[in-house]
Amino acid sequence: MAISVDKVYKTVLSILNKESRGFITPDEFERIGVQVQLDILDQNFHAYNKAVVKHSRGFGVNDYGNIPEKIEQKIDPFFAQADITLTNGIGTLPTDLYKTINISITNKTIQLEKVEKSKLSYLLSSPLTKPTKSFPVYYQRATDIIVEPALSDGSWTLGNLLIEYIKVPSEPVWNSSADANGALTYNSSGSTDFTLHQSDQVELILGILKYAGLIIADPTVVQAAAA
Repeated sequence: MAISVDKVYKTVLSILNKESRGFITPDEFERIGVQVQLDILDQNFHAYNKAVVKHSRGFGVNDYGNIPEKIEQKIDPFFAQADITLTNGIGTLPTDLYKTINISITNKTIQLEKVEKSKLSYLLSSPLTKPTKSFPVYYQRATDIIVEPALSDGSWTLGNLLIEYIKVPSEPVWNSSADANGALTYNSSGSTDFTLHQSDQVELILGILKYAGLIIADPTVVQAAAA
């Protein structure tokens, strides 16, 4: 479930206005929200890696104490998948790609192995390690992937791939309408909520407050949020 952009904005304003510490505009709030949401997603990946290592060493518990599973639930809202069409072994990656999870043939019968570009020439040099249509490989560039082997011989066609990935969070939008006095009223139509899991709401608000303290040049806001 997403986090209401209206609820977060009003909470931030309430905290800032409580002691007359300033005001941030909807535009400033949205730009800060984009950065904080990315920060939290990245933190969740680091926390997940640590939790998995700890759990594998026998320090974790199951059910309500299964920390890796809880963090997975935070990352799951960003899961997406898309088709990739190859042309001469080259395929374009989704524009909202944040982290690749898996790439396979569309029907998932064959999974592609990711390799470093620097190691590809070594793999191709030997019949024992050379990629085949049963064991294809790929390396990733900025906006596309290169697949080996790039074959299409009638008996086997590597032209449609399925990529499963974590997408870049949607940018929050707090849409509003102004009355004759310039007062803003929230409008859910045209607004975009935060994609984050509900359990990250407190972290989201605190993160926005930290950046807000820098914008309004009040270090006490940053200190209070950090505390």
